Amino acid sequence: MLLSPGPGARPPHGAPRAVGRVAKAADSAASRSSDFQHAGALGMSVGMAACSAARRCRNKTPRFRRVWTAATAVETVVKPPAIEDESREPPDEPNERNLIVLLVAAAYVIWQMDKVNMSVAILPMAEQMGWDSADEGVIQSSIFWGYAATQIIGGFLATRFGGKRVLLFAVTLWSCATMLAPLAATVSTQVFIASRVLVGIGEGLAPAAGLRMVATWVPESERSRAVSTLGGGKTSGSIAGLLLAPVVINSFGWQAMFYSFGFLGLLWAGVWLIKGQDRDGSATVDGDEPIPWLSILSTPQLWGVVVAHFCHDWGGYALLTWTPTYLNQALGYNLEGSSELTVIPSVCAVAVAAGSGILADNLHGNGMDLTSVRKLFQSVGFFIPSLMLGLLATTATAGNVEPGSLMPIVLLTFGIASGACSYAGLYSSHADLSAKYSALVNAISTTFGALAGVCSNAYAGYMLKATGSWSQAIFLPSIALYVVGWAVYTSLYDATPVDWDAKDEE
Repeated sequence: MLLSPGPGARPPHGAPRAVGRVAKAADSAASRSSDFQHAGALGMSVGMAACSAARRCRNKTPRFRRVWTAATAVETVVKPPAIEDESREPPDEPNERNLIVLLVAAAYVIWQMDKVNMSVAILPMAEQMGWDSADEGVIQSSIFWGYAATQIIGGFLATRFGGKRVLLFAVTLWSCATMLAPLAATVSTQVFIASRVLVGIGEGLAPAAGLRMVATWVPESERSRAVSTLGGGKTSGSIAGLLLAPVVINSFGWQAMFYSFGFLGLLWAGVWLIKGQDRDGSATVDGDEPIPWLSILSTPQLWGVVVAHFCHDWGGYALLTWTPTYLNQALGYNLEGSSELTVIPSVCAVAVAAGSGILADNLHGNGMDLTSVRKLFQSVGFFIPSLMLGLLATTATAGNVEPGSLMPIVLLTFGIASGACSYAGLYSSHADLSAKYSALVNAISTTFGALAGVCSNAYAGYMLKATGSWSQAIFLPSIALYVVGWAVYTSLYDATPVDWDAKDEE
């Protein structure tokens, strides 16, 4: 369903031509009447009649949706706009939006590299610093403390000022903090933890800004693919980080890993400063315009997304963080070998994310309603990982996993890769509910996802120290939360856009 643009908003792509034809009809009527006001009234009547007809059939076909867009654009203007050259492509379609999506995806690559690098560096650092499993759990979770703390702030800033400046500041902040990590580690473990919290603060500002760019640049018909592209960027960052980190550590030491990864983020910031841009006419909230917090927070659909996000990220972050350690300690792989094997599920997840995004858009384009599309892909993203982790927990409990066994790798690969279907499910849901407030919706949801990262990593570290059981530490809790997340999401979520401004006025 398309939202009617507000006063001053830029008409959607395809609307100028249709509006131009309506304008020609109005001008023709005006030439036959000496009273221009009567002709204007006639033009407005035609527009309103078209709008009424379009409302009855706007969900039928793409053609009718274009008519709806044109009609609602007519409702918002006092006089017809100047007719544009129909042979000219709008300046931001589609090349500019593709560039923006690719640049944001590149930021997501670096974001994830600076998140997963610790899961590799923790092995030599723990040996050098004398950290035990509980210490490792606290250190691994520390990035999520900052990540959770700045989600709402990032959403607020992106809503007020647009995504470009917020994303630029976020990448610059976490990259500088990454480069400071070696110095912090020489001072004390506490100072090193503080540097990781600072990385999390920067990374916490990024998701809302990135999704804001997608929600304002990309039309609904392409949104699943765009969000899946960002998801592919995150997963590619995991791949790059897990492959590059052990090579750099073995060649130059763990300190060099932080320096090189941080420099890469500053390099991206320079490119974004030049090439990044907010879309002209995209809706932002003025400083004097109140944000309808009560309406947003009282929406059941939002909480369906929030609960699913928390439950999905509990298992996702636990597996992302602890898989190299699991492969090293439970299966006997060395530093480089465990990192290389961890890449296999991530490579498959990139393909699954891309394929699910394309398939979701095709299903929606062929008539499947958007709510059903989201629930279908999110169900896959919960149940296949649950099955794979259940099999993994069973083999681990039975003591059938021998050092060097490939079965855990196969199960982890299917589990992690199938979880990437969520990029066509819950991770696309934020932009569905509201383009204007997509940054805030994403921020609220991702705050809970980050809290899941804090809890799951701390819990895993504690349980490993107390019991030594990977099933109790990671596999079984993840399964339980996946089932809860599925039940709540399928019960509460509806992809129909919500006009929170209108609800707040009521």
